[in-house]
Amino acid sequence: MASPATCGRYGPAVADERTVQQLRDDVAAVGAWRHRIDLGRGVVTPGNEDTEAEWRRLQLPARFDGERVLDIGCSDGFYTFTAERLGAAGLLAIDDESSFMAETNGFRLAAEVLGSRADYQARMLESLDPATDGTFDVVLFINVLYHLRNPVEALERIAAVTSPGGLLVLKTYYRTDVRLWVRGRCLGFDLDRRPKWWYFPGSELGGDPTNWWAPNAAGVDALLRSTGWTGVRRIGTWRDRIYFHARRA
Repeated sequence: MASPATCGRYGPAVADERTVQQLRDDVAAVGAWRHRIDLGRGVVTPGNEDTEAEWRRLQLPARFDGERVLDIGCSDGFYTFTAERLGAAGLLAIDDESSFMAETNGFRLAAEVLGSRADYQARMLESLDPATDGTFDVVLFINVLYHLRNPVEALERIAAVTSPGGLLVLKTYYRTDVRLWVRGRCLGFDLDRRPKWWYFPGSELGGDPTNWWAPNAAGVDALLRSTGWTGVRRIGTWRDRIYFHARRA
């Protein structure tokens, strides 16, 4: 696994001619960032997500040499840029931009500063098609599943653009029958081991109308196994999030 120092830090991009103050002003103009991205020259985007800690929790590969990587719901692009730095040969980053906290997209600014060659596209994951997009060796599917109206169709579509044996890295909101928060950690257990999916038709979950689903761990596992994935492995939890790895069957 890559260390935080390796995966999260970039030197100044040669192609970018902004002064440090211009860079700081451009970062501030974005308005809201989710990811903390080191842009070099002492400038780090003020995201509310500790992306370096999250990289470790996701247990991503140490290298991506020669691999095609798809980042679904890429937001500001930390995971895309880090995979690129670690050798990914081709990167497609997509986001439908429905949940951006500001009109300005931080991905585009960060890509310019870092000299990234990643292909960013504002689009729905339902539009992914192996005929036009090809297939990918690694798919990052982070904090998207519970935002989808039809998670079954989404996982089948993702499987269609994943190479046989390709790796899916999934993180999602989840819940258990019994939950207890202790010092910022969500502890809980299910009363049985059956797959469950709680549905929220309005803004009941976090006040966000795009939060549709809350599966339990067995629910995520069952969904993956029924939509074209094998080697399904739960790799951990953090607060109210759960992490899985799976391979394209």
